[in-house]
Amino acid sequence: MVGSLVSYYSKGHNPVQTPNVVIKLHNLMNSSSFTTLISGTLQSLSKDDPNNFEPVSILMLPSRNYQYTLVSNKSDNSCSSSNNYGTDDPESSMKIERFCLELSRRVLNHEFDIKYSSHCDSAKNCSPISASNLPRVVLLKAIECSEDTRRLRVLVQFADSRRPWNQRPFVPNTTLVGEGSWDAKKNQLCVVACHFLDAADSWNNTHVGDCSTRLSLRFPAIWTIGNTSSIVGQIWSNKTVRESGYFNKITFESPQNEFRRFLLPGQKYEYTKIDEVTKLCPRRKPRVSANDKTNIYPNPFSYDMSFDMSAKNSRGVVSWGSSVPFSVGNRFYNQHWHPMKDADSIASTEAPVSAPVSYRYNISYKISIKLLSNAKLGNTSVLNEVLLISGEGIYDETEGSLCMIGCRNLGSKSLQAPTDSVDCEIIVNFQFPPSNSSGFIKGGIESKRKKSDPLYFEHLDLSSAAAYADEAERSMWRMDVEITLALVSTTLACIFVALQLFHVKNHPDVLPSISIFMLLILTLGYMIPLMLNFEAMFTKNTNHRKAFLGSSGWLEVNEVIVRALTMVGFLLKLRLLSLTWSARSVNNGTQNELWVMEKKAFIVALPVYVAGTLAALFLMDWRKIGTNDVVLSGYHEHPIWGALKSYAGLVLDSFLLPQILLNMFCTSKEKSLSVSFYLGTTFIRVLPHAYDLYRSRSSAHHQLNEAYIYASPVADFYSTAWDVIIPFVGLLFVGIIYLQQKFGGLCIVPQKLRELGEYEKVPTVTEGKLPK
Repeated sequence: MVGSLVSYYSKGHNPVQTPNVVIKLHNLMNSSSFTTLISGTLQSLSKDDPNNFEPVSILMLPSRNYQYTLVSNKSDNSCSSSNNYGTDDPESSMKIERFCLELSRRVLNHEFDIKYSSHCDSAKNCSPISASNLPRVVLLKAIECSEDTRRLRVLVQFADSRRPWNQRPFVPNTTLVGEGSWDAKKNQLCVVACHFLDAADSWNNTHVGDCSTRLSLRFPAIWTIGNTSSIVGQIWSNKTVRESGYFNKITFESPQNEFRRFLLPGQKYEYTKIDEVTKLCPRRKPRVSANDKTNIYPNPFSYDMSFDMSAKNSRGVVSWGSSVPFSVGNRFYNQHWHPMKDADSIASTEAPVSAPVSYRYNISYKISIKLLSNAKLGNTSVLNEVLLISGEGIYDETEGSLCMIGCRNLGSKSLQAPTDSVDCEIIVNFQFPPSNSSGFIKGGIESKRKKSDPLYFEHLDLSSAAAYADEAERSMWRMDVEITLALVSTTLACIFVALQLFHVKNHPDVLPSISIFMLLILTLGYMIPLMLNFEAMFTKNTNHRKAFLGSSGWLEVNEVIVRALTMVGFLLKLRLLSLTWSARSVNNGTQNELWVMEKKAFIVALPVYVAGTLAALFLMDWRKIGTNDVVLSGYHEHPIWGALKSYAGLVLDSFLLPQILLNMFCTSKEKSLSVSFYLGTTFIRVLPHAYDLYRSRSSAHHQLNEAYIYASPVADFYSTAWDVIIPFVGLLFVGIIYLQQKFGGLCIVPQKLRELGEYEKVPTVTEGKLPK
């Protein structure tokens, strides 16, 4: 075919048309099996054209009248070498009814983690592709799928690291092409994969061959503490050890995270460590009946069993993590659907009516702890600096105690153990506070090994603020109050600035007497949050809070309204600042004198602000730097930056200071500020501290910073002392402004000091009259 090529990725983003291009395809009609490929080129015929390009090679897989020859829809021995991975029992793998639909949702275009055996130390003997490094992930891309015959064609791609599937380029040397079929007897997918050969330079001679690679995949019906992957599989070669291209068998599995885990009917969790847990964790007190219980602890089937936590060792190094139940009894836990589910009735959220009453429950957990850069876990390295532990044990509802045996996968970065091994010499304990009272979930993770053991690690103390259902309801009510206060405060701020604009419109002569430094502080107080989205930081965690508290979308709407009102307030203050600047810029003696007085007020105020900054840094707890600079939501913030932000809030609280100093230097009696402006704005700055006093006495003391919407501790100084000092100083400044605008700027200065700096204006002679 001959035509033209239009490129939209040129300089200036204007489409460029390249004339005289030709595309050639070979074997287009004859290619109908896996051994033949459609090859071709795209090249420019205008060599003198500035848009000329080098020839581009094209490679296409056959689709016209394709015939499956590597696999059939009948059970064969293509997966015979994978029998040692699991069992041939049909119940060990999940049956799939809608073949193509389930594969497209669960398998195709998803990455799987590759696990190598202990003797795989290089790509020479363990990699199915020619590569210098061992690939870490494998991806199956769909070509076509047949529901009737339950066969499919796939591209099998290997890579060193994770990457979105749609951003992975086609590289023949790291990609295999294969045919797969569903083995009905073994309930597994079997794939025969072939290499792309002679694809070094041009693809004109590329063909498919060496179909010695095999791949099997299944959905385990039985999950255990050592295997909670939704999908497991194997990759091996049917060649002998002496043949070229042979590699040792490797396995792969779906990632160990909640987002890739799914349930199919018939799946079960099998507890294998309960006897060991019973010996290690005896009951601390005798069993009591439900009528004798004085304390009520969380129900094991509730959301209260899932929580975020902090981890600390003897050196005080803090890390953050999460603990999520995997199963309770014979029911699964999935925080993205419903609390507890039977695999046979996935839509069910209620416990079976016939379920026996018990106070001790078999339970399994997934624990994830993100280690900081300066944190270590014994002598072994941790893959991706994340400690992943699968726990299994007993939860006693009468005591609120949870005791488990933990197993951690040592990962491919372990130096002391093979990559396919796990360390199950771990004890995990948690003690829940009564659900009818507030408190903390306390726990610990410790190794049962001796200190001389390479796999030994130091004890980790775990702690989490318990957020039970009734407390969550109180938190939701508090969040409703705080978003309402934020809306009211921002609306009032806009009204007070608008009233000041009306005031200067009616009295334009007072504009030059307004402190520009004060208006700059107020304007920056609105501009910086809009630029940094500081006031919207809680929006980052809206989804987290919604999942945690179950709130609806109205909170997000109100957050948008608050930011919109903040923008309106910023524009109004900017308008007031521009009017004041314009009035002050008139070139006459009076205005020049006001600029001089403004500079004097700035020179006096600046050392005060600098001293306050140094005091804020000095009073900060330096011992916590590097240990607790992580908040629960995963947002990292250095304590110095937090101290400076809090001090910026204090500067806004004292916004009237520059105006007071300007009035003193000018000895002005001008009513430059309306009462509604300076009194109302002060009220808005005082209100959060009054609310904080109320909140500290009515709410639990372990509220998390990320849950604050109004009067956030990261935006100002909040404590009982500051909540009293700041309103007192604010009201004092209001009183000073009132007195200055009535009796003059020096009215607050003692009489002796006033006499030293006071001077009288000498009246000028006009119209031939002498002064009396």
